[in-house]
Amino acid sequence: MVEEIKENWTHVLINGQSKTLEVKDAEFDKGKLVSLSDIRPFNKKDSEGKEIIPTVELANKEKRKAYNEFFQKPFKNLIILTGAGSSMDVKGLSMAQLWDEAVKEFKTEEVDGLSNIIEAVKFPKEKTDKKDIEALLSQVEGFIKFSEDKDIVFKDGKKKLSELKDLLFKLIQLKCTIPTPPNDAFPHKVLLEKILQRKQTSPRIKVFTLNYDLLFEDAATAVNAIVIDGFSYTFPRTFSGRYFDYDIVQREGSKLKEEDNFVQRVFHLHKLHGSINWERIEETGNVVINEKPKKALMVYPREAKYEDSYEQPFFEMMARFQRNLRLNNDTLLVCIGYSFNDKHINAAIEEALNQNPGFRLAIIDPGFDNPNTSKSLKTIKEYAFKTERILMVSETFTNFANYFPEIKTYENTQQVTINLKNE
Repeated sequence: MVEEIKENWTHVLINGQSKTLEVKDAEFDKGKLVSLSDIRPFNKKDSEGKEIIPTVELANKEKRKAYNEFFQKPFKNLIILTGAGSSMDVKGLSMAQLWDEAVKEFKTEEVDGLSNIIEAVKFPKEKTDKKDIEALLSQVEGFIKFSEDKDIVFKDGKKKLSELKDLLFKLIQLKCTIPTPPNDAFPHKVLLEKILQRKQTSPRIKVFTLNYDLLFEDAATAVNAIVIDGFSYTFPRTFSGRYFDYDIVQREGSKLKEEDNFVQRVFHLHKLHGSINWERIEETGNVVINEKPKKALMVYPREAKYEDSYEQPFFEMMARFQRNLRLNNDTLLVCIGYSFNDKHINAAIEEALNQNPGFRLAIIDPGFDNPNTSKSLKTIKEYAFKTERILMVSETFTNFANYFPEIKTYENTQQVTINLKNE
């Protein structure tokens, strides 16, 4: 019996049944396609009948041509959602890399601090092998709450489990502090420069990020843009949701007609999981911006992050995310480097896909066709074959920013029902 050899094809773009692009025997390096043996669909002969050899350059050209058509005209409402994958392009760390940093920070020649924590809270080996720092922090919190805040042998003597949890939080805060990259390696800046060229009369761009770093703030400074971030313009800068309803207009000497002249290069920034420079003042409960907070106000990676999301200021940010996805007049959500592992974010996107016929979704992720992606991302992939309302592109954030086109408008297409099953 001859064993059937399965061909190894990988999708690099999906946008409905007729708009897909696959590469055969593909190899990737840090999300970039570096080799292949074939492309489909692909016209293997030129206009003169000569054979064309499939190459990486041709695959990228076809892929970028396809997503340029998708983004060719501007949507009335443009929303950007970024996850950890966007920061990794500029030396941000993945969850597994944060685990590795914790191993190094907690280890000496005599003591392996992280291993002692793992053993004390009976953390499963399979999750240890996966370097699942979110699951570990969840188990530590659960152990403290339901068992005991026991002493753990650490590198400088015994410490309470709760103290070590706080040290892990501080380590995450420190490692998520990313220096501003040079202009020639700063995709946040490149993307902002393009999307902020929209007409002043168009609704402001809404950027939502799950990252704690200051890369969008730094990019705004680099392109001379103004950020409306929910904080006051008095000092200390204090959070209130009403500041998202403010805008900036030029009034004196600027009006030919009796209407406001909106200032260019203004966008809204919502940090759904907090920021390394946010701090809650204990005495008043106010949230302020502080460049060197004692304890940064962040939704740390663990199961309790969903409970945190219902506290202010996170609840305000999430409510505005949902509200913007419900705008039924040409709304595009572009997800960049988001793994679709957050249940509350997925629920809002699912509702928009199912209930808002004017909603479109674009997913930029170099690993979207990887079999190890989340169940929700796999579900979206299934529906992306059925509707042109969903675009999935295998592209790094840096390359996407570089090849992102000028935007115009495009037509409504068919409606599908989607059900994202959270893990």
